[in-house]
Amino acid sequence: MKSASENSRGPALLKAEPLLDVRQLSDVQFRSLGLQQVAYMRPATTEDGEEGCAIYAADGSLLAVVEDMETAWGAIMQNDMVPASLQ
Repeated sequence: MKSASENSRGPALLKAEPLLDVRQLSDVQFRSLGLQQVAYMRPATTEDGEEGCAIYAADGSLLAVVEDMETAWGAIMQNDMVPASLQ
């Protein structure tokens, strides 16, 4: 019995994507590394003037300002991102 991944010539070969040399990335490519996976947080002031915590994407884009670090951590984790703390 043949598996779905086999054709008449034998097992199907997966095409590997070429490896990237990080030393040859453009500034834009380098800044986008981890953009969808990593978020960092740091102290900030909320809209009502209270102390809070800002959440940023890996490229520095502000995603949200929340009440505290615990809420920020939870929001990052809930969105399947990896939290990083900057002091």
